[in-house]
Amino acid sequence: MRLLDRYLIREWLIPFGVCLSGFMLLWIAFKLINELDEFAGVGAAEIARYYWVTLPGNFFVVVPVALLLSLMYAINQHSRHHEFIAIRNAGVGMLRMSAPYLLVGVLLSAGLYWSNEKWLPSTMLESELIREGKTNAKKSSLGPGWIYDVKYHNHKANRIWQIAEFHPVSGEMRTVTVTVRVEGQPPRDISAEKVFWEDGGWTFDKVTIDYAPSAGFAEAHPLTKYPKLRSTEFDETPKDIEMDWKIAPLFDRRAHKRWSVSLAEIDSYRRIHPNIEPEKKAILNAQYQARLAEPLTCFIVVLIAIPFAAPSGRRNAAVGVAGGIIACLAFFMVQQFAMAVGGQLSPHLAAWTPHALFGSISAWQITRVR
Repeated sequence: MRLLDRYLIREWLIPFGVCLSGFMLLWIAFKLINELDEFAGVGAAEIARYYWVTLPGNFFVVVPVALLLSLMYAINQHSRHHEFIAIRNAGVGMLRMSAPYLLVGVLLSAGLYWSNEKWLPSTMLESELIREGKTNAKKSSLGPGWIYDVKYHNHKANRIWQIAEFHPVSGEMRTVTVTVRVEGQPPRDISAEKVFWEDGGWTFDKVTIDYAPSAGFAEAHPLTKYPKLRSTEFDETPKDIEMDWKIAPLFDRRAHKRWSVSLAEIDSYRRIHPNIEPEKKAILNAQYQARLAEPLTCFIVVLIAIPFAAPSGRRNAAVGVAGGIIACLAFFMVQQFAMAVGGQLSPHLAAWTPHALFGSISAWQITRVR
């Protein structure tokens, strides 16, 4: 890395750190004010832990905004002191001069992708467990880590699990009913007080098997009870049930604004549920493409900021900054509008068209900066 590159990045890094810290604090304070009534009776340490684990969920909003404003400020300062003119008179072209900022955009995009794939899913689960534990404190005294009222449908095996209490880490369940519908066998409901995940399989405790009457199985089946039953036919795992519970919020109409699951989890869900409804399949496809495209927002923000902040001369600096902010706001709005309107019709076009459109226009503008 050349001395010029280090200088430009250093002059940008301090404003970026200030903007990122400030916007993150403002974002957390705004959320805390709106959610304060939900934390009645909860200690300050638990509230701090909740907002700490939800921190990665704020990155995809705060990082691009902080990047935009810090870039506009840093580049405008260089232009204001005629440093860009001196650099260009030394034979450095505009594209070469923009290379450090473009590298920053690429690195931040890669960081957002890593965060959303590796960090966010686990912190999302932890934050939901904190909420569940707070909401259901009067319902159960099992302690932290439990989630409640979980329903899991294994479409491939035609089994439905209804779980009153579930601990995704240990795999333990309380008050469980598994409805089994297998062709050639009478339908049955398997109920158990407790279910444990042990040695790669399920162990049911205090089990009752109730055969439901149905056509083709006219003979009566007595109610069967076992003190303990080891299942050899159920191939579901605690991870599958946890993933299904995490995927469910994606079918919300406004889910494309959240990062709740990783691409790997969406792939796994589609593999386990090959025959899901067309509407849900379209939503998953749209979510998948949106999550692929979203991290590139940082790179597009860099492309937008450079041509608005870099020009020197008699142009008012405030005009350039305002133009860059308006262009980025337009980009964000087009992103949301495209996913809301066309996400389920053509996921690839809806997710990638805003990036291609604004990225190509901004790259063309950079080449025309004088």
